[in-house]
Amino acid sequence: MDIDAHIAQLRDAGAGGLDQYETRLRNNADNPEKLANLFCEGLAALMFLRNRWQVTLRESPDLQLGLHGDVLYAEVKRFCEKKQDRLNDRAMKEAPDDFLVLLDDPTETEGKTAWEQMVDVAIRKAPVYVEGAANILVFESDSECLDLKVSSAVHEYDDRALASGDLWLRRLNGMMLVNRGRISGRPIPSNVEFCQTQHTPVPLNKRLAAALGSIVIG
Repeated sequence: MDIDAHIAQLRDAGAGGLDQYETRLRNNADNPEKLANLFCEGLAALMFLRNRWQVTLRESPDLQLGLHGDVLYAEVKRFCEKKQDRLNDRAMKEAPDDFLVLLDDPTETEGKTAWEQMVDVAIRKAPVYVEGAANILVFESDSECLDLKVSSAVHEYDDRALASGDLWLRRLNGMMLVNRGRISGRPIPSNVEFCQTQHTPVPLNKRLAAALGSIVIG
């Protein structure tokens, strides 16, 4: 991971907050796992910048996003490739060419489905959601197990947030999944999925909701 090139790319794209972000990157240069997590924040920032958002990198939540005068905040979470991904890849490689392979989710290897893991993360992140503002959670994913799971995760999250009565949980306006390294053809080439939550006290306005839903390439 080239910190200089990463910062230069963000600077050229117009990102704000780069001084503190670069400091955090360099302070974790000897910690590959932490550094990779921080790089994902920059990758998410670049995605929004390329889609004409204004972006400031922050300590917490990770990103402040602006569009036509509207502001929202994004927390970024990285999902690494899972053991189940490797098992699924092996199953596909070993199957005959005309054989349809049923791909398993991580329940057997990790005890929970991918969408349940997404919900757990969203709940743990509740303390960083900004009161009185719109907030989203962005999953930067190297795991195919998460593909097409955003809607299920959001519906489960809504149910738990409403049942708990926890106003912190209800601050989350939606989840976005960026499938790194994989582009689907449905119905146009895309590797980004977005789904809104319900019951939030500060709902996304139509302009922000449309802009988030229109991002197709991360």
